[in-house]
Amino acid sequence: MKKWKKLGIYVCAMMLTGAACAPAALAGGPPLKENTCNACHKDYNSIMPKKHPDVGKAGACLNCHAPDPAKNEPTKFSTNVHKAHQGEKTKLECSACHAL
Repeated sequence: MKKWKKLGIYVCAMMLTGAACAPAALAGGPPLKENTCNACHKDYNSIMPKKHPDVGKAGACLNCHAPDPAKNEPTKFSTNVHKAHQGEKTKLECSACHAL
């Protein structure tokens, strides 16, 4: 009986550890493909807000707009990108940007 009790405690501890670590591992949603934005956008300045600093043609969006792994919530940048790419004018599949 002691063997089953120890096994039960071990299994519960492993499940709790997994549940506690999962949000940090999955923060920001599914992983992005490499060079995601540049695959479609060759000239970033044409799509940037007027107040955005100049990034030329070589800027990578996620260099500055990376999600915080400690938070399990989308960033303002992520929310705006999803609105732009899944709005009325454009409906991209998630796999266009995310490595699923």
